[in-house]
Amino acid sequence: MRAGSRRLAWLSLLWCLCLGIGGCYSSDYRRQTAATASMLGDLAAKLGDYCRADFRLGSREVSSEEMGEFYYALRKARSYASEAASNSSRQSYQDLTRLIADYGRLLGDVDRYRLSGKPDPRRLMEILAAQQRVSDEAKAVLKDLAEKS
Repeated sequence: MRAGSRRLAWLSLLWCLCLGIGGCYSSDYRRQTAATASMLGDLAAKLGDYCRADFRLGSREVSSEEMGEFYYALRKARSYASEAASNSSRQSYQDLTRLIADYGRLLGDVDRYRLSGKPDPRRLMEILAAQQRVSDEAKAVLKDLAEKS
């Protein structure tokens, strides 16, 4: 094999590897974005359930420590969005960042409501409406990803 042919073969192999790695990254974006959206949607529903139950689990109240799972998920989602910022032109990424921001607001509202210690039907309805928006936004991210498959 001549030097020019070998160089072309190596360049072709490198090109194939780059395509393969790029494809893996793209599917990893879809997988991680879907997991993040699903997680936030599920946790938003759980927050709504906690509100409806007046933050009681059986005979005891939901503790501040138990609320930590919701804050941890928010930190993880924000971290992932930061890592995936190279996808900011995608509709799914834009919807994901909106979902994360709205989930963060919902979480703050729910925690303030929990800490107030007194039922407020009007405030509860506002929180449940915000929870439904967050759940719908999670579904929108998943729909965006499905349409781009």
